Amino acid sequence: MTPEVELAAVALTHHSHVVCLTGAGMSVESGIRPFRGPGGLWTEHGEPDLNDYQRFKRNPEEYWKSLLHPQGFMAELHGALRSATPHAGHVALADLEAVGVVSFTITQNIDDLHGRAGSRRLAEIHGNHTLARCINCGRRFFMEDVCVDTLPPRCPTCDGMLKSDIVVFGEPIPDDVARTCIDEIEQADCLLMVGTSAYVYPAAGFPRHVKANGGTLIEIGPYPTEISDECDIIMRDTASSALPALLGVVRRRLASSARNG
Repeated sequence: MTPEVELAAVALTHHSHVVCLTGAGMSVESGIRPFRGPGGLWTEHGEPDLNDYQRFKRNPEEYWKSLLHPQGFMAELHGALRSATPHAGHVALADLEAVGVVSFTITQNIDDLHGRAGSRRLAEIHGNHTLARCINCGRRFFMEDVCVDTLPPRCPTCDGMLKSDIVVFGEPIPDDVARTCIDEIEQADCLLMVGTSAYVYPAAGFPRHVKANGGTLIEIGPYPTEISDECDIIMRDTASSALPALLGVVRRRLASSARNG
């Protein structure tokens, strides 16, 4: 057991509102390639058009055709998303929520793995690939329930256009998710960051905001990031290894506290 695991467990059990922020590094061990960095999809194929959302609004029918019949690296990504399963780190994070240590999780990932692992207090800031969302009223639907006989499909509530819940370049973060994330980060006195590079905004601003408010930053990941120098505790390990180890120490500390108190 490393000293960093013990320090992180102490921090988690001594703070009142711990928020976890996860990024692409959390998904790599479930077989989903990151977008940026070594082995990244965009590193290999180039970044998508930064005007994706405007292209959707100009030609939603074409957008849906490419969504239903992905080509190139998008076909690889969709296949990985369909076959991925939660790993031990996802399950451990859900358990840290269940024992009352992690108050909320914000993920930049679109893979639905946190929800499948059991996380309940969860905001998916970049959306969820299993859902469609109305761009007018914001209501979400399971993709499998969306009728695509006519494209673009329409919202049964307000007749607005549906798109994938995945937030594309140029698209604002949905209001409900943005409000939830802001509220949780305002309350956070500790931020546990797992597999995130702290590069993509708005999520990249969360650790800096928590730090400015006097909160504690804990980083889990095998490589240094742009936020590493500002972190109080760093665990240079992967999510599937570090989070179960952290859960074990947290459970031991909670059990000891219950016996003594």
